[in-house]
Amino acid sequence: MKKSTGREKIIRYLERLAFYRPNDSIRMAMEGEGLDIRRLHLEGIAEFKLQANGTVEMKFFDRLKAIELLMELEEDRGELSVGGLQNFLDEVGRGGEA
Repeated sequence: MKKSTGREKIIRYLERLAFYRPNDSIRMAMEGEGLDIRRLHLEGIAEFKLQANGTVEMKFFDRLKAIELLMELEEDRGELSVGGLQNFLDEVGRGGEA
């Protein structure tokens, strides 16, 4: 199996941030205790605060910034053609679901 380069790992990580669905984050905030957070997809959370009064504050990574960085990386690789751009935007419109 071919090892991924650092650049490919960064691209995959940015893709996860760009297409992150906050369902598990919302579930964690609503249900709280008793959830096994190891099974939740929380990679889109940039900051999490549990206040003394029990309220939860979550900040998420900037999806648009992740998309901008992805596009820059693809342009640098010469792989973002006009057709590739349209495919990418279609993917964004579907919320990253393949």
